[in-house]
Amino acid sequence: MLRMSLGLVLVFCTTLLWLPAVSEALSLLLRRRRSDVPAHGVRPRILFVVPAHDEELMIQDCVRSLLAMDYPADAQRIVVVADNCSDSTARLVRELGVECLERFDPRYPGKPRAIAWALTAIDLARWDACVIVDADSVVARDFALGLARLAPLNDIVFQPNNLVLNEFETWLTRLGGLLGRCRFEVTFPLKEAAGLNFPIGNGMGIGTKLLLRDGWRSYSIAEDSALYAIYTEAGTRIRLARHANIYSQESRSLGEGATQRRRWLGGRIQILREMGGKILRSSNIGPRQKLDIFIELGLTSPVLNLMIAAAIAVLALVGVGGAGGRLIAIAATMSLSGIVLTTLVAIARHPQPGRTVLAFVMLPTYAVWRFAVFVSTILTLKDTTWRRSSRSATPTPLAHPQP
Repeated sequence: MLRMSLGLVLVFCTTLLWLPAVSEALSLLLRRRRSDVPAHGVRPRILFVVPAHDEELMIQDCVRSLLAMDYPADAQRIVVVADNCSDSTARLVRELGVECLERFDPRYPGKPRAIAWALTAIDLARWDACVIVDADSVVARDFALGLARLAPLNDIVFQPNNLVLNEFETWLTRLGGLLGRCRFEVTFPLKEAAGLNFPIGNGMGIGTKLLLRDGWRSYSIAEDSALYAIYTEAGTRIRLARHANIYSQESRSLGEGATQRRRWLGGRIQILREMGGKILRSSNIGPRQKLDIFIELGLTSPVLNLMIAAAIAVLALVGVGGAGGRLIAIAATMSLSGIVLTTLVAIARHPQPGRTVLAFVMLPTYAVWRFAVFVSTILTLKDTTWRRSSRSATPTPLAHPQP
């Protein structure tokens, strides 16, 4: 009886593990052929907002990359929001001749509140879209031109390729860079071709018609995931600006990355709790999109998926045993097929495949760390305090990798 009960639990868990692979298989089968046609002569007016809290270490690299964009000056505006800063962020921005709004409200800290505050001080009707750029990132010279290929931008949400600035620095940044390539070079284009939305993050853009109609819509500790859920549930299209590249700094050490990962995971869990029922009842999206949004918000990291699949396989072989246990173990292992195939495609396109594959030697260490972060997040879900991610020395923006 105990073996049967354990077997049923493991079958249920294995079924959940298969959902991402099933969703990607459906996207592959239902994808539509399309090509991005450049909007010749169309230069949408783009507002770039850079929220920054004590970012003196990196803010000038970020601003310089925005100033270096190949885009008409009268069709762009760059605004840095120095939010509750105690360092030289505002002064460094103004030294470059860029507009800086300073906000001092320690009662309500955090990136989403800083953005919402800044947008109330800007005449959004003069612009077609607002693009949010993290202060620890740089953009490619043709970034704005890549966004313009999606014009008109007024009533859509869009996401550029968010790749890793310091990808080749350490084994950890290599793994982070590979994950970014898997998502932006393989998974997200597949989802878009299948008519599905996908998560947004650094570099995300929101059409000003949406902002003027609804205002800024999220104050979550993971505001980008919340906006993905909100706009998807409402039936708003999210487009991939595949010709626009933005590069974020990946954490160089496990200690630097822990705060960020806890915030992302805790925020997604909070969003599922608050919006899960609304998404299920939504008449604006179909069953495939509902399935996919739950997968994206509930999805753990690929490494945690690997650990869960391995644990299920061991429990099935030892605790259930027999032919049933072997079948469960095989099914759990095969659930990783989607992750494996996506990773192989990304590695095949990688500029440094050999050295990146060598970074997998550190996978056991990374797996233990991710599990510890997962447990600590679950134990502190009620803590919704916004905490800034750790920073260290900045790499030069000229050294960012090419996709």
